[in-house]
Amino acid sequence: MTTSELFAVPEPLGMVDAEAVSEAARAATLAQNRAGATRLAAAHVLVDQFARSEQARDDEEGAGSRRPAYARLDPQARARDHLVAACQLTCWHAARLVTAGTQIHRRLPRLRSTIDRGLMPEQLAIDIACRLAEVPDAIVSVVEDEVVARVMDDLDGGDRPSRTAVDSVIDDAVGRHDPAAAEDAAAAAAATRSVRFRGARNGMATMWARLTAADAELLRRRIDTDASAASADGLDRPMDQLRADALAALAVHPSDAGRSAADTASAAARASEHDGIEHDGIELGDVRVGADLPRPTLGNAARAGQPIRISVIASAARGLPNRVEFVHGAYSSFEWLCTELLEGDDASVRFELIDPAPGVLDSPEHALRYVITPAMAERIRLRDGTCRHPGCSVPAKDCDVDHVLAFNKKDPELGGPTTEWNLVCLCRKHHREKTFGTNAYRSGPLGDLVIITDTGHEHRTRPKGPLARARDAIREREWNAYADRTIAADGTLVNPPGRHWPGSRRRPA
Repeated sequence: MTTSELFAVPEPLGMVDAEAVSEAARAATLAQNRAGATRLAAAHVLVDQFARSEQARDDEEGAGSRRPAYARLDPQARARDHLVAACQLTCWHAARLVTAGTQIHRRLPRLRSTIDRGLMPEQLAIDIACRLAEVPDAIVSVVEDEVVARVMDDLDGGDRPSRTAVDSVIDDAVGRHDPAAAEDAAAAAAATRSVRFRGARNGMATMWARLTAADAELLRRRIDTDASAASADGLDRPMDQLRADALAALAVHPSDAGRSAADTASAAARASEHDGIEHDGIELGDVRVGADLPRPTLGNAARAGQPIRISVIASAARGLPNRVEFVHGAYSSFEWLCTELLEGDDASVRFELIDPAPGVLDSPEHALRYVITPAMAERIRLRDGTCRHPGCSVPAKDCDVDHVLAFNKKDPELGGPTTEWNLVCLCRKHHREKTFGTNAYRSGPLGDLVIITDTGHEHRTRPKGPLARARDAIREREWNAYADRTIAADGTLVNPPGRHWPGSRRRPA
């Protein structure tokens, strides 16, 4: 049955009965599942092709001239980067697609058969395959049989299992067939502990944490205890808000003024016990409970070694208000910051004035030097915001600043200059891909980056950092002012430009 036949219905869906609409939806789902099977197969084939290309390159170079390990690119990483743009995916989703494709076609024959027949949704198949990638070879076959049978039984009943349910089924199967492997998996998972923060809309932020179950339970009990005490003291707020307040209260550090000499000496003694590294004696969570839950302040954050750094992008000369950017931290507004600074204590703040004009830090002297100055590197990070490879969201502060056109160390005048237009942020993985891969790169005057793959596809990314956004606002205002000078309200051109005609639009230039 072809795809066109799957979608064939005699009339528009709004004109047929419920049974026909249901069958059309089922046919579309089957076609979508089969398309997912094709994407998974393509990911596997790409990995094989890149692996053969790498092997052929090694054979050409010979055994005596093998490249060092850092110059060798992982075929799966290359396939991931190719699929990011080809399938319009993020790097995370493309990596999972590649992992699932290779696992399904190399280790999971029963899952592959199910997917090829269009019986399983693509994302569910990816979840299962990525999870089975962690299962040892000795038991993967029997675990796969159990999991696929269980999942297909649920799907046949119209109940699609969640990712958590899939993980639970696999964990149970591994625990039965190889208890030692289950213990090793738990130890490996503990090494992935992490906490992330990300700014959100309306002055809010999100926090994501991955903790061991024991640590998470201790933290939950502490937060619930403090929130319940605050509620019992008369705070009339929803419990969710009180829990959030209790969590924020854990960030409060004791002030030096409130510490006795004995406490200070004890903290210094504890610091000297740790390889001579000096610590400030801060203990997280040393707070009181109840209605007077302490609130973290900026001065308190400064005592923790986190000074506030603010960049002000100077746009006033272009007719726009100066743009305030909080480079480190997810603060809600400039007014909020001023209030906190006035009410807080001992807060250290550093303001930096940024000229938005492109190339203001460029100079003939630095253009022929390979080393990028700290001021230029910070400017590029402020412009780009993230890694510039398609689909990659690694923050610019964690990226390398790299030359788009390679710098020629032997003869700098023949290579790419160290100027703003020739510098971009790339995470370490994509920096290596650019340096040792086969893609071609070129840049534009305002930071546009064009990547041409070895298959001939062209992909373009634009900077999305605070400096780029300020430039976009300036450019939009200048264009609107130009349009107001040259185009009358009725759409006709004004001659000469700028002459005021009755009814024409006027804006300050």
